Amino acid sequence: MGVRIWDRLLDVEAPPAPGRGLLGRSLFLPGDRELSLNGATVRPGRYLSAEGGWALWDEKEHGRTEGDFGYHAMPDDITAYVVTAIGRRVAALVAEGTAEDQWLAETPLMGGADMDERLRPQAIDEEIELRLPHLRAACHDPVTRLRTVERLVPASQVRRVTPNAIARLTARSEDWGRLRPDGIRPARLLNPGREVDLDFYENRVLARLVDHLWHHVQARLVEVSRIQAMLDDVTTYTDDASGRPWRESHYMFTLIEALVQSPGRRESAQRLRQDLAKLRDALVELRGPAVLPGVHRRTDVGAALRTTNVFTNDERYRNAAALWRAWIGEKTGRTPSGSHADRAEEWCQAFTHYTALLLLHAFTHLGLPPAGAFAPGGDALSIGRGAEGISLRWEPTGTFTLIRGQDTLLRIVPIAHALTASGQAGIVAQELEALRPAATTEPPTLVVYPGQRDERAGLPLAHRLQVFQGCDAPAPSSGAWGLSLLPVSPLEIDSVTRLARSLRWSLTEHLVRGYPPRIVCPADHARSIVGDSKWLAAAPDGIRLLRPPAPHELAAVQRRVDALSARAAQFRWRGDNADLIQHIAAELARSVEWMAEFTRCPLCRAASADPARTFRPRDNHTFRSRCDACDIGWELRRCASCGHGYPVLNAAPIESTTDDQGGSAMDGDGIDREFGSETLSARCWMRPAVAVCPHCGNCGETSAASRSACDRCGPSMVAAPSGRAVTKPRQ
Repeated sequence: MGVRIWDRLLDVEAPPAPGRGLLGRSLFLPGDRELSLNGATVRPGRYLSAEGGWALWDEKEHGRTEGDFGYHAMPDDITAYVVTAIGRRVAALVAEGTAEDQWLAETPLMGGADMDERLRPQAIDEEIELRLPHLRAACHDPVTRLRTVERLVPASQVRRVTPNAIARLTARSEDWGRLRPDGIRPARLLNPGREVDLDFYENRVLARLVDHLWHHVQARLVEVSRIQAMLDDVTTYTDDASGRPWRESHYMFTLIEALVQSPGRRESAQRLRQDLAKLRDALVELRGPAVLPGVHRRTDVGAALRTTNVFTNDERYRNAAALWRAWIGEKTGRTPSGSHADRAEEWCQAFTHYTALLLLHAFTHLGLPPAGAFAPGGDALSIGRGAEGISLRWEPTGTFTLIRGQDTLLRIVPIAHALTASGQAGIVAQELEALRPAATTEPPTLVVYPGQRDERAGLPLAHRLQVFQGCDAPAPSSGAWGLSLLPVSPLEIDSVTRLARSLRWSLTEHLVRGYPPRIVCPADHARSIVGDSKWLAAAPDGIRLLRPPAPHELAAVQRRVDALSARAAQFRWRGDNADLIQHIAAELARSVEWMAEFTRCPLCRAASADPARTFRPRDNHTFRSRCDACDIGWELRRCASCGHGYPVLNAAPIESTTDDQGGSAMDGDGIDREFGSETLSARCWMRPAVAVCPHCGNCGETSAASRSACDRCGPSMVAAPSGRAVTKPRQ
């Protein structure tokens, strides 16, 4: 079967561009092209993935396309391990066609069993601790050999003349002292001697072994540190429960219940981290320039050791050889079977399934539980039990589409490329540049990718804002809202809440985008229907609904509509349009229902019992409303810079704080800490009462003087690349 190449970001059929690319961006679907990737025939359903470089050969066109995903395309080992394990379990649920309750029983975080396995000392760690004294002794007092060398010295110091000395003297007249009738009197000659030589096979193995063990221990330290950071987050949630919104605390306690029930994991992580730190420090000493001087440390010695007299007869080298074999066994035993391409393919598939699980948990966190089976290419999953007309569709391309009624609200595209894994600003800028052509406006796109908090913390502020800009918090001067980036990780318990925050914003923004509802009709009909109503306004092109009507107000307008309908029926011969009146009546009823949705609380999803009382229209087509159940207010504001309207949730007042690096704490991770999912548009860093416009990325209500003093919106941030497009305001 042939294939075709589908660009999942652009959502079009397009061949991959040569050069630097994103891992898992393209997917092969059924088609009529015969392609091979890195020498293997491509089958439908496979991602364009490889560990490093890739080469795509088109049999039909006899063309070759080459590219590279970079060294840091794959995430760290612990993230790949956990996500792959979760992806396998979710794939089994998809194959069985299970309902949402079994999906939600699967945690999107690192489970207790996986955590206990990674916190358990590995066999290679015990081998290092056991044989490290022998390795240290061999490095500080290595076996040496003598090699013959010839050095150029004054002729008076030479005791034996070799053929090489005569050959050099013949060719180099600068070494002559003077000419004599019977020959040459030399000034300098090559003198044979012997010196100690360390650069041979066994010592090169020692040098390579030290480097391999250091990288292993360092990776294990990072892994344990991230697990410990996750456990610290759990402790923070449990300690600060009284200060967090009760809905979020209730859900998060359910999510981290298994981790809270085992307090001994923190002690295990701390103890293992200390042991690994000691091993790392010991290995760092053996990597110094004074140890094994002159040995070529980067020489490839292969994986299988050669049997030599030194490795057999010297106890120190014999233990070093045993340690080498233990490291090889650990490496091959922990690596999944199959080629590098198969491992990268499995990672891409697992990350897509992991994103599907995150989405279901995020909707449950929002109080919109899913209902039904979920599978790629299947029926759309009903969200919120179908009460609000919201659904989620898993596309055959591995992307997800959020739908309300007939409108597409958001595309969620899981990209398995670790954009921030390098931790280097230059490389991250290249990764962001690869996303620039995918910046779209309709429908908006949310890119979900694997990323860690410590990776983002080491980046400059401009890049830190770009790699974590959800739908609610774009980077400054980023243009119109179109392409958002959201890092997720099974080691960060905020991954669910930050995804829920973007979903909440999309649902609310789509609702308030239609305010005020309009009914198109002739001006004379509009004046007749509006009359003296306070909740309607006549316009040259029809009727505007300003607020939800009270029952008596709606009844009065309906009587006027009925009167128009009766008069149109009575004087049909005059040309009055009865169908138009019926259309106006139907649109009026639909708009009233739509207006009532403006009073539904974005947090608790409760509808107001008296919409006419809780809803207050304001100038410039904006409004403010309040929930009777949770006493939370929200409003529609309009940006003074771009003219777009955007929703704002009036949560508890916040204080403007700064982090250790001098930047404000209200970046993406700061919003996670302060609000979780219970916010809509992000707040200004200097004036929390002011919100950041999610469409243009600017604080439209701040003055130029205030903006120049803001870490986020200052002049240094304006020129930062954003990867977003610019559009006109919605009318």
